Amino acid sequence: MIQLIAGRQGAGKTKSLIDMANALVKTNDGHIVYVDADQSQIFRLDYAIRLVQTAEYPMETSSEFFGFVCGILSQDYDINTVFIDGLLKNAKIEATHMEELLNKVSDVADKYNIHFIISMCCDEAQIPEKYQSCLLK
Repeated sequence: MIQLIAGRQGAGKTKSLIDMANALVKTNDGHIVYVDADQSQIFRLDYAIRLVQTAEYPMETSSEFFGFVCGILSQDYDINTVFIDGLLKNAKIEATHMEELLNKVSDVADKYNIHFIISMCCDEAQIPEKYQSCLLK
């Protein structure tokens, strides 16, 4: 399953993701990963949540970013939740090209029973019709 949080910069998306991750760690029986561009949130996340910083790795395309996420999942079969803060920024894509990447992430989520909670800096109206029902309000 995937869930999406969309909004303009400064709308509180990162705070919402961190709050959700920290609340989930108290009841979750699997591993949680938080993917972000840098480590600026490291002290706001519970110590049990693995923070992965994309800036440390040479990725230039959305395909490379998707492969990176799959690599994280392949290293730990106990991961059941992945938070991605700033999908468009991390995957280096424009909002108009997000559907293909969301399709791939959704396929992985379904196949391996992983819950993805993803934030994006864009208007909710820019989310493809297929994923409008995945938006968290």
